[in-house]
Parts: sequence; structure tokens; C-alpha cells
Amino acid sequence: MQVVKTRKVGASTGLSIPKAFDIQIGSEFVSYKCKNGSLVFTPKIENPFSSDMAYEKDNTDHVWQEKAYQEMTREDV
Repeated sequence: MQVVKTRKVGASTGLSIPKAFDIQIGSEFVSYKCKNGSLVFTPKIENPFSSDMAYEKDNTDHVWQEKAYQEMTREDV
């Protein structure tokens, strides 16, 4: 786990993303604020229904969905 600190960026508050996360410049994320104040950022995806490509299930999807649900519903923070 890495600790990051907020800072003022123009009229907004920003967080630096550690280099170790290897996030490309210009990447887009969807953000959520949970009941317990947690912030969740997930990569923005294209509308899957706007493509003719076949869906290929990723075996890790359920793991990340469960983890996100646990984080969003935590009451102990």
C-alpha cells in the first residue's frame, strides 16, 4: 500500500498516482465516493454494446467486483 497526499491543482483537488501503478497519461477513469468516504477509481470502458466483438469473459472479473463491493459497503472507516 502506498500513501498519497492531496494537493491543489487549479480550482480542484488532485491525487498523484504512484509510478509503480503504470497508468498511462491521458487514461480515463470513472469515480465513485462510497458511504464510508472511500474513493474508487475504475478505468472507463467503451460501451460494450456498440461493438460487434464477441465477449470474452475474464476469470478475474468476479474477484474485482467482489472487492469493489466490499470496499463500497465498509462501515468501519
